Amino acid sequence: MNSYGDVSRLKSASYLNYEGTAEDTRFRLLLEAASRLIDAYTNRFFYVKETTRYFDGGGAPLFLKDDLLSVTTLKTDDDGDATYENTFATTDYILYPLNDYPKTIIKLTHDSDYGSFAGGIRKGIEIEGDFGYGDGESATPYSLSGSSTNETSDMTTTQTTMIIDDGTDFGIGQTIRLEDEQCYITGISTNTLTIKRGVNGTTAATHSTQTFDITVYIYDYPEPIEQACLIQAMRWWKRKDTAFMDVVVSPDIGGGITYYKGLDPDIKLILSQYKKRNI
Repeated sequence: MNSYGDVSRLKSASYLNYEGTAEDTRFRLLLEAASRLIDAYTNRFFYVKETTRYFDGGGAPLFLKDDLLSVTTLKTDDDGDATYENTFATTDYILYPLNDYPKTIIKLTHDSDYGSFAGGIRKGIEIEGDFGYGDGESATPYSLSGSSTNETSDMTTTQTTMIIDDGTDFGIGQTIRLEDEQCYITGISTNTLTIKRGVNGTTAATHSTQTFDITVYIYDYPEPIEQACLIQAMRWWKRKDTAFMDVVVSPDIGGGITYYKGLDPDIKLILSQYKKRNI
């Protein structure tokens, strides 16, 4: 579950100008659907997936199909026995582009102990790390929320609500970081967040809140991606008033108005700069 826009912003005067909470769940579902449509159109995703992925072995440089933010471990299987016996040190490789994110190329250093990345071996590379586009600026694309947890006892792994200092610092549909765990906000009641635990490859963990308040971070995305998500969700919500017809006759203009299905052409223009060519 991920969304590139949050319900509070969608309901603001800049978009739907909607008051109340009766439709919050529907708004969240529209934002999630718009986010997945953005992923499909751009051939990439913008949330951060903490996982292990496998790639066919190759020479150097190694061109990755997936966006990469950081590497925890990089291993290769040089003999094709499905055992990744070579663990690369961080001094063995460099991630490119050097000064931008995400990373899409891995090159060997001049003094590396290896001559290739399991060249010729199918599924010869194992990379554990953080995958995704993120905010396009950082390997850790999240920022301080302004609030910390305000629990009176430890958070268990099955707990699906969380008390924080100020609920207005958050929005339904945001992904937050709590120590090493990602959580997804599905509801807010004053200062209590309803959350889905352990999302995007992370694991629900016990958080000790009795000795200190835990800082809560919010994941960030490029502003054009957020705008595209919000505009698409707004269009879908407004289109319900037409009974989802393709053409609506308007006496004011003396003709019909044609509605585009799928992504709006203006949204496609916004997204074009992020569209990734499949390799």
